[in-house]
Amino acid sequence: MNTKNKKNLLIVLLVAIVAILACILVYVANKPKESTQSTTQSNTQQASSAEQNADTQTPNKPDYQLFTNLAKAEKFDPASVKELKVEELKAGTGDTVSEADTISANYAGWNASGTIFQSTKTATDSQAKPIDFPLSGVIPGWTKGLSGKKVGGIYKLMIPANMAYGDKAPSKDVSGPLAFVVEIVAKK
Repeated sequence: MNTKNKKNLLIVLLVAIVAILACILVYVANKPKESTQSTTQSNTQQASSAEQNADTQTPNKPDYQLFTNLAKAEKFDPASVKELKVEELKAGTGDTVSEADTISANYAGWNASGTIFQSTKTATDSQAKPIDFPLSGVIPGWTKGLSGKKVGGIYKLMIPANMAYGDKAPSKDVSGPLAFVVEIVAKK
């Protein structure tokens, strides 16, 4: 080989090595951490076992993945929501809450068109983050619908307009009847 061919070969090899190193760095930078993978697998396993046998969940370990799976917005006929309807999606096993209690909860709320207007889960890839509030300080549909329910439970509330925001709705998204899925995480 002549000197020119050797130089060209050396340049090609250096470019190939740099490209391989760049690919390795991109892979390593985007690889999920081991603890994240095991947590995701654990949450998926918990959701499966909770759906098979809800009694095995302890009230001290809320299953946020199960809440996420159940809090799916769907369209509904606003004319069909004439009174408060509460559906138990997962039975709670903890303390019973009253109208005077402050609770910690995850929730997702949507209107009749299926548009989610508020949720404790802020992004599709994030975990729900419970918030604390007094049951006496929320819309009447929540106060009446969640009073008497147990910590650890997940409930679907169909709330008529007069028990939601009524004429005082801050936007069109929350006017009319509303639907919520609420997980009571703790009683404060």
